[in-house]
Amino acid sequence: MASTFFGLTIAYSGLQAANTSLTITGHNVSNINTKGYTRQQAGTQAADALRTHTTYGAIGSGVVVTEISQIRDSYYDVKYRNNMANYGQYSVKESYMGQIEDYLDEFTLNGYSQEYKNFFSAVNQLTITPGDTSAKNQLINNAKSLADYFNTLTTNLRNVQADANNEIKDAVQQINSYAKNIAALNRQINQIEANYGNANDLRDKRNAMIDELSEIVNLETSEEDMGNNVSNFSVRINGQTLVSSYSYNTLETVARTDKKNYSDAEGLYDVQWNSGQKFDMYSTSLSGHLKGLIDIRDGNNGEHENIETDDDGNNVTDSDGNLVLTTAPAADKTVSYKGVPYYQAQLNEFAKIFSDAVNKIMKSGYTSDGSSKGISLFVTQPNTTVMSAGNITVNPELLKNADLLAIKKEQNDGESDAQIMEELNKLQSEKIFAGGTGSYFLESIVSDMSIDSQKAVNLYKNYTDLKTSIHNQRLSIMGVDTDEEAMDMIKYHQAYNLNSKMMSVMNQIYDKLINQTGI
Repeated sequence: MASTFFGLTIAYSGLQAANTSLTITGHNVSNINTKGYTRQQAGTQAADALRTHTTYGAIGSGVVVTEISQIRDSYYDVKYRNNMANYGQYSVKESYMGQIEDYLDEFTLNGYSQEYKNFFSAVNQLTITPGDTSAKNQLINNAKSLADYFNTLTTNLRNVQADANNEIKDAVQQINSYAKNIAALNRQINQIEANYGNANDLRDKRNAMIDELSEIVNLETSEEDMGNNVSNFSVRINGQTLVSSYSYNTLETVARTDKKNYSDAEGLYDVQWNSGQKFDMYSTSLSGHLKGLIDIRDGNNGEHENIETDDDGNNVTDSDGNLVLTTAPAADKTVSYKGVPYYQAQLNEFAKIFSDAVNKIMKSGYTSDGSSKGISLFVTQPNTTVMSAGNITVNPELLKNADLLAIKKEQNDGESDAQIMEELNKLQSEKIFAGGTGSYFLESIVSDMSIDSQKAVNLYKNYTDLKTSIHNQRLSIMGVDTDEEAMDMIKYHQAYNLNSKMMSVMNQIYDKLINQTGI
């Protein structure tokens, strides 16, 4: 049977429930601008009824607060994080492809188009004045300027590659830091929830970390109920376990001892698990910031560029004894994306074909005075043995003495003969570069780069727009809405006032009963 004063207990339970809901509303409002905060609400239910053994049966005993829960939809979390991985990947590509585009832009005042044009202008001048030493010097200097330009391009591309490589190391360190912190939060959350209910604010902190991690590398999360309000929360990246409950794995970067491509910067990092387990850097399922960096740094369209060998394994050389570069399909599934190695390989191919063609013509002729056989115009830099865009330079003998430049075809031809220069001039229109002229070949490199760059820009914009859209969708569920919180504040305020009024009425009744009845 209920106590005479049980009405006060019921009113008090309502007062407590309303006060708790008001407190939670205040917590929501105070965190309206807190990044990653999830709206909370109090769960309530009727308290267990009293068995009164009367004709009217059980009597209600008020209300109890069962939990303080978060209003969150995991569907939008997964959707948001998947998009963030793509966003992170193309934000990197958009930035780095912009840099490459700046270096290769054909419309740059001192770009390759102008250098290439200047070279053949000097050749054309020598067909007019073949015996003019100053004209010879002009050709040699223009050739040196063209070679220097390609040297600079190689240096710039290698710097881009080195920057991406350093960012890969930073990304790995960030992944490790998030893994450690998420595992620590898992422990804290379980400790609290095993004894005191939902650790909502700590869950928000963990979710915020996972959001940030998803931009670096694609991930999956799962939470398994272990009983007694304890759960096993795990994170997998690229299909492999990063965090499992309180334990975590870490990645490490290991500098390569051998280059994958001839022109690669020194000491590029491979990524592996500290345990020695393989981390598939080139997995087609990998995405995120890390994927974008690997594509930019290693992307050679599925090929590796290395020194060519014959069937016996001997190095192949050109007519000047220089080692020859060749590209072949990569055995280790190197990314098919066109990054720095791809564009460097194209420049190397141009340098090899162009220098071979020029040198063949130059060595077939004689100096203008007929005193000596022609020599190569282009050679490799000192202490190098491979003709590439990074190694090409002008023969130092010609820099010392311009009159060693071959001009005429036959030794006994007159000094006014310039057949060698005429043959050299024809190279400008000959289709010796993958079925195209030199200008067309170089322009095609720029065209490839422009297409890839624009693709990165477009995809970055698309994923940026999706990021905003999905974020707003997620906020519509988990975010704090001022209008909704204002309505809740009024509702809970009214409930508080009504329960207070109930207690006041009950107090008057009990005062009448106790103090004003009897004698």
